[in-house]
Amino acid sequence: MRASRRRRGPTLSPAYRAWLAENLLRGADEAAIRAALAERAVPAAVIDEALARARGSAELAGARAAIRGLQREALVGRLRRTLRATAPAIERRTAPSPGEFVARYWATGTPVILTDVVPRWPAFSRWSPADLRDRFGAAEIEMSIGRAADDDPDVRFKEHCRATTLGEYIDRVLAAGETNDVYLIANNRNLARPQLQGLLADIALPPGYFDESRSARCGALWFGPAGTVTSLHHDTSNILFFQVVGRKRFRLYPPDEPRLLAAARGVYSTLDPERDELAGAFGLDEVLLPGEALFLPVGWWHHVRALDLSISVAFNNFVWPNQFEWYKPGAPG
Repeated sequence: MRASRRRRGPTLSPAYRAWLAENLLRGADEAAIRAALAERAVPAAVIDEALARARGSAELAGARAAIRGLQREALVGRLRRTLRATAPAIERRTAPSPGEFVARYWATGTPVILTDVVPRWPAFSRWSPADLRDRFGAAEIEMSIGRAADDDPDVRFKEHCRATTLGEYIDRVLAAGETNDVYLIANNRNLARPQLQGLLADIALPPGYFDESRSARCGALWFGPAGTVTSLHHDTSNILFFQVVGRKRFRLYPPDEPRLLAAARGVYSTLDPERDELAGAFGLDEVLLPGEALFLPVGWWHHVRALDLSISVAFNNFVWPNQFEWYKPGAPG
């Protein structure tokens, strides 16, 4: 950065003026600013003039006002996180009435695990790889394969989509052992396939929660071996996730976790809790057991690992407005 000369005399270059304004906004001491500029041979008169202009700048005053607003919002977020840390586990309970569910969990963005929904389903006593092969083995599906060689398979999920039958897929899963290579994921849209509509007959969603006329197109089937991983991300709708077979480990972080907001890219995060990249951040670490259902509030970050061969379904076709596509803090600026 160097002083530049114009007709009205020497002034700071645009790059230097931006540097000076940024430092003033950050609260840097003017003496330190003067010393830094003097070390770069900027004349004292130029420094005086630049500081005087910056102090009286309407743009700088506007920027300071905006920063004060952001600081207030950050303070509110800090208060929420501090209070939330007093409840370090997700509540497990029987399903509440729709009104109580909305008031206590939906409206407050609070995760909860429901323990009595899935055990009443025919699917809970019926679904297994053998059962699904016998009833739906010929059904044409889409699978995600070749994930293990990709360090970002969820972001690049389209590259891993392949057509197969459910029977052939089940054979792959049973032969695979523990791996993240093969998986049926939400983006495969298998629950909407006509040949798999019989699966919905084995499911009874909580009364008053869902518009069941939209269950096929708003539901997701997750099926894979132990070792499948869904990388850290958030959704743009509220979701109720039902664990039917096997266990899954969920690591959850609230929407306002600063480190995740800074590392957001689209709906995904560049951070990985399995590499201790979120050590010290407030999070909830829960193993979802067979027969349990987890309410995932919109915006909550979650990383999921299957601890066993796992079959799950998830739905977002609630009766309450549930479209939050605008919530993408990781979208490009």
